[in-house]
Amino acid sequence: MTGRRVAGVVGIAVVVLFAAFWIGATILLFGDENPDRLQDREWVAGAEARCAEARDALDRLPQARDAVDLVDRADQIETATDVLAQMTADLAVSTPSGDDGELLGLWLGSWDQYLGDRQVHAEALRAGEDRQFRVSVERGEGVDALLDAFADRNRMPSCGDPLDIG
Repeated sequence: MTGRRVAGVVGIAVVVLFAAFWIGATILLFGDENPDRLQDREWVAGAEARCAEARDALDRLPQARDAVDLVDRADQIETATDVLAQMTADLAVSTPSGDDGELLGLWLGSWDQYLGDRQVHAEALRAGEDRQFRVSVERGEGVDALLDAFADRNRMPSCGDPLDIG
């Protein structure tokens, strides 16, 4: 083997060993579970069912994008927001205790902020301001992204942002 070839093999071996070290260290230190994953999978299944029920109710409502004017659009957003508020209230009542309860408290807090953002948007529409829907930022991300990320991590696809405002 030439010196150049040996250096290449050694370089590749170093990269592979470095990657293996960090993968092993990450699994050892943090486990192979996501820290945002809820342990109470029964609660997760019930939450997904409740969220799917709310999504079905939203699907039956007139869509805000089909409104005839700003006031009609605001009315539709408020009606849909009421459905989501009831959904989150139901989820909050059944929240387990312990670590899962702490995680859910943060997620439900993001839902509260998101519902408030929807109400602010409806009020702006009523005041004649035709603008794009804006969400609050928490922990460096839009609350809608936080809702979706937590729902995705816990396999609750119906519990994310309903994307109904358009």
